[in-house]
Amino acid sequence: MGSVNKVVITCALLLTASFGMAQSTQAPWPNRPVRIISGLGPGSSMDLVARTIAQSLSEIWGQPVIVDNKTGAAGNVAASYVSGLDDDHTILIAQNAITISASFYPKLGYNLKKDLKPVSQITSMPLVVIVNKDLPVKNLKEFIEYAKKRPDQLNFSSSGIGNADHMAVELFNSRAGITMTHVPFTSGALALNALMAGDVQTYFPGLPVSLPNMQAGKVRALAVTTAKRSSALPDLPTVAEAAIPGYSITLWYGIFANRAMSDTNVLKISQDFNKALKSPEMQSKVAANGIDLVGSSPEVFKGFVNNEVELWAQVIRTRNLKPD
Repeated sequence: MGSVNKVVITCALLLTASFGMAQSTQAPWPNRPVRIISGLGPGSSMDLVARTIAQSLSEIWGQPVIVDNKTGAAGNVAASYVSGLDDDHTILIAQNAITISASFYPKLGYNLKKDLKPVSQITSMPLVVIVNKDLPVKNLKEFIEYAKKRPDQLNFSSSGIGNADHMAVELFNSRAGITMTHVPFTSGALALNALMAGDVQTYFPGLPVSLPNMQAGKVRALAVTTAKRSSALPDLPTVAEAAIPGYSITLWYGIFANRAMSDTNVLKISQDFNKALKSPEMQSKVAANGIDLVGSSPEVFKGFVNNEVELWAQVIRTRNLKPD
């Protein structure tokens, strides 16, 4: 063998060995603390889910998992923040509003499909149609008839313009053929207080917000918005059963990563979240409150998100809804 060939072979072996050493010494993800950015404030059901699952993820990953609340603009402050980072150790927990915002706001500062990667849907739950306890209606059909006789005279509250509890009522109004005035607040707690005070007549909150007040007799529940009845409220009909066939809205929470995250790590995070959903903490603190634990692959969640974007885009066009 010639001296030139020996040099070439030696160099190739050295390069192969160096590459192998680099591969073996590369730290696995995560190799430092992980942040979960939440667009809703402390005390919300999404914050409860994020903080509970963070405990289990910390054990799985061997790294601290910190929940950081960046509230505002129906979660878009948080989504914009995460999408703009060059950091694969920061992820986003979001809800329906992120798919609503894709067509509701003309300028977001980020593009859902280009700047964020779906990781996993982690929960789902119904919204609950509740009314002021003094309203003279006992079921959903009576409420719709009551509203039809009073066009634009009834008010409904929400936790903010463009949130799921706002858009669920817009879809309800459209399907029921009624018109009510939207009164937005900055939190679900304030929206609920307005209902109990009689300032508004109806509100469609998530189950954890509504359940304690229903049990205390402070509000009257008429239906749940999901396609199936809730295991937490088995005697309460769905909107579809009670009055509007085909109506179905689920309040969900999901995880997104930014562009800096490799597809390999997106899959790993999805799998680890699905493991964490089975933890005793998630079962006792989350599932016990009527929240269904889901867990899905990135591909399945991506298809789900795309369907949600299309649904809300149609509602926004039909209702001619504007942010202001």
